[in-house]
Amino acid sequence: MRKKKVEALLRGCSRCPRLLDERFRIKKQHPDYWSEPISQWGDPKAKMLIVGLAPGLKGAVRTGKTFVGDSSGAFLFSSLSRNGLSDNPNPSRAKLLGVGVTNAVKCFPPANKPTRAEIKNCQFFLKQELDPICRSGNRGKRALVLLGRVAHQATYSALGIREPSFEHGAVHLVTPKLGVFASFHPSRLNVNTKRLTSEMLDEVLGAAKNFVF
Repeated sequence: MRKKKVEALLRGCSRCPRLLDERFRIKKQHPDYWSEPISQWGDPKAKMLIVGLAPGLKGAVRTGKTFVGDSSGAFLFSSLSRNGLSDNPNPSRAKLLGVGVTNAVKCFPPANKPTRAEIKNCQFFLKQELDPICRSGNRGKRALVLLGRVAHQATYSALGIREPSFEHGAVHLVTPKLGVFASFHPSRLNVNTKRLTSEMLDEVLGAAKNFVF
């Protein structure tokens, strides 16, 4: 129900004039692209939520699903599959197992660089997605996997918690039942420069899985 609520609230969102203009520009240039704000998808009973930066132009902006259709998604889902968190390494065919995926910013920002105001405007929607994972009444442990500095900053801000320093591989226990796991974002630049390797991402996802399951 909450997912449908977020989708309804996001539909036609005009909080960020620059991002709205970009959506219209993309839709005009690529009529077959989704080019609308994009919310979480995955396992309805997710115990782990992965938060990225923003929809990719050739990925979610085109397909309408976070991390589906571009190289970042392919890299992430290969790791999810290796860790038993997805039944297929191909994002377009995968069923997520105990996991949800979303982005801190719900629309594509030019040059993949959202402004502070745009990140803040999206925090209301991000908080709605975080609440089922972070609510105190949950039975069992839950995990947040934050991909990149922007997702890290935005998530802690949405939670109203002071942000620790961002460091790949860092683990922060917000409570004994809620763990936050930090990773570099699987962007093409990070992967091509080996700033983030498949082994590094596997370690983060593996640690989050071991914590939750």
